[in-house]
Amino acid sequence: MIKIINRYRFSKELFTIVFSSYCICFLFVELLISPLQLLAGLPQTSYASLMYLPHGIRVLSVWLYREKAVIPLFFSHLFIYVVFWLEGLTVAENIAMVLVGTLCAPWAFLFVGWIGFDVSVRNSKIMHWRSILLVGFLASIINSLGNSFILSPHIEPSLHLLTASTYLIGDTLGVFILLLILLFGFRLARKISVFHT
Repeated sequence: MIKIINRYRFSKELFTIVFSSYCICFLFVELLISPLQLLAGLPQTSYASLMYLPHGIRVLSVWLYREKAVIPLFFSHLFIYVVFWLEGLTVAENIAMVLVGTLCAPWAFLFVGWIGFDVSVRNSKIMHWRSILLVGFLASIINSLGNSFILSPHIEPSLHLLTASTYLIGDTLGVFILLLILLFGFRLARKISVFHT
């Protein structure tokens, strides 16, 4: 029991990083991406985003911090669902969506580890960004299937496939864009530090 508690124990700093990163990325999607989707007349906007950056936070948090990121991710999801409550869903459906969103990345990493592919930070033999993108894609499949199932009574039958594919595309694109932002951010930081030395 103590082993399990230690695996999931997290620091205040880790909680703050994961929670704030997830919320900031969600606000970016809510205030910029969703309005653009609505302007484009995309009917699935109420359910899914074409560029869901918080999925990148899920995947990167679990990749870097493993099990320690699960509880901060859960509270991040819960906070977002409380603030931006999905109208028309029951409490049980909202909790189910929080759990699917929280656990899709850990399950994807478990699956990849189970088939014998080491994508951990310690493995220097692989291109990490490709591995993270692959795991992000697997996590988006889990998230897409789970959320599509939970939302199926509320989505028009003609929008089921469109919504599921939007989850898949939006989550995967969210991981890719977040990786690009981090890549260019670290390069810029390196150039600035070299310039100042």
